[in-house]
Amino acid sequence: MTTSTDLQSLLRRIEKATTRLEELATKRAEAAPAGGSSTSGVDLSTSNAGADNKVVLEYEAVVQPQIAKFVSYSDKIGGVVSEQARLVEALYHAQRSFIRIATLTKKPTMDQLPGLLGPQQSAIQQIIALRDANRPSEYFDNLSTIAEGIAAFGWVAVEPTPVPYINDMKDSAQFYANRVLKKWREKDENQVEWVKAFLSTLRELSAYVKLFHTTGLVWNPKGEDVEVAARAINGETAAVAPVRSAGAPPPPPPPPPPVYTDSGETDSSAGATTRGALFADLNKGGDITSGLRKVEKTQMTHKNPALRAAAGPVKEVPHSASTTATPQQTQSKQRPPRMELQGSKWEVENYGTEHLTIEATETKQTVYMFNCTGTTLEIRGKLNGVAIDNCQKCGVVFDSLVAQCEIVNCKSVQVQARETVPAIQIDRTDGAQVFLSEAARDNTQITTAKASEVNISYPYETLNPEDDNFVEQPIPEQFQTVVKNGKLVTTVLEHSS
Repeated sequence: MTTSTDLQSLLRRIEKATTRLEELATKRAEAAPAGGSSTSGVDLSTSNAGADNKVVLEYEAVVQPQIAKFVSYSDKIGGVVSEQARLVEALYHAQRSFIRIATLTKKPTMDQLPGLLGPQQSAIQQIIALRDANRPSEYFDNLSTIAEGIAAFGWVAVEPTPVPYINDMKDSAQFYANRVLKKWREKDENQVEWVKAFLSTLRELSAYVKLFHTTGLVWNPKGEDVEVAARAINGETAAVAPVRSAGAPPPPPPPPPPVYTDSGETDSSAGATTRGALFADLNKGGDITSGLRKVEKTQMTHKNPALRAAAGPVKEVPHSASTTATPQQTQSKQRPPRMELQGSKWEVENYGTEHLTIEATETKQTVYMFNCTGTTLEIRGKLNGVAIDNCQKCGVVFDSLVAQCEIVNCKSVQVQARETVPAIQIDRTDGAQVFLSEAARDNTQITTAKASEVNISYPYETLNPEDDNFVEQPIPEQFQTVVKNGKLVTTVLEHSS
């Protein structure tokens, strides 16, 4: 049973709680007139408004250390990589301010939202532009890793599934990150740590969004208007206005002026004169040889061995590449690049070192990539199949396929499946690197014929969740066949040390 002492103690605690609540109510009532037009209970009297909100503090605690680590490794690489990392850091600060505004304000209208997103959009555009301006750089794969993955910071405008969006952008960055690891793993350990730092940033960002903004950025339904919070955070001069659309890219420069040669009427007149002189000489008959000089016996090499020795051996004139090239090769080199949709088939042909993107709108569509060198093709959306024919040093990234991915007559190609692909067929190919996602790892059938140097990479779980380790396994190339019980039995040839 409850004693009288316990009841008295409980009453004292209730009185203290009641007194505390009354004091808080009095302070809030006194602070409301001082805040000007604020009637929502949100304190906007200082420039630190919203900085102590749990959502903002957690964003700082989760993302800021990863950004600092990434910038540190980028500075060790230096050059354009360090410059791009500074833009990533600026994007982090812009997004932090944006989340602070969200904790203080109601959800803005569609006309107000572009103005709030302006600083973040500007930083993302600068990051991508820096990549495009440094294509010849030896760190182009580093720049592309960031340019492909940085769009993950656009989750603030994605509803209702921002977490899968971040993961998709991380998978896009993984393609170029694998290139960086393949190029620098044995040369520079800092490059390996650099890749891990950036991918960890996206992974931690995804975990934060999943915890606090599962279906989209959370706004304060009882907050102030956007203009009031923006002025409180960014200063009195800050204004919320729709940003001007970047519009279409500028048109390409005009073609160079035509180069005039001696062809045309001049060639025709010169040819006519030459032909006239030729016919005039032919009409001379036997007198046509009267202008030839008589060669003395002392000048004839076949009758004078001394002249043959002085002349030396006759050197063969090397054939030029144009004379040895087959008509088919010459024709293929002269074909212009082309990417267009023919019915339900995307045709990508004759491209060089360029980055191309295809948006698949129907699952019945297919992609046929032919005669490309050094091209990177990104296919977004789910489609039927992909065929890569007669390509060298190309990379293809796709989301999901209904049928299969086919690689034929290629050299040094890379293929990455972000989601699922039922089958991959590799035929008459020297050098193929296949990257499978976790979803495709256990559900993809790979068939090879007359292929060499084929490696398959797939994610491998470790005890440390921060490690994004990919296991790389080669497809066997040597087989051993014996006759057993009247039948041929073929096994993979294993070399024992």
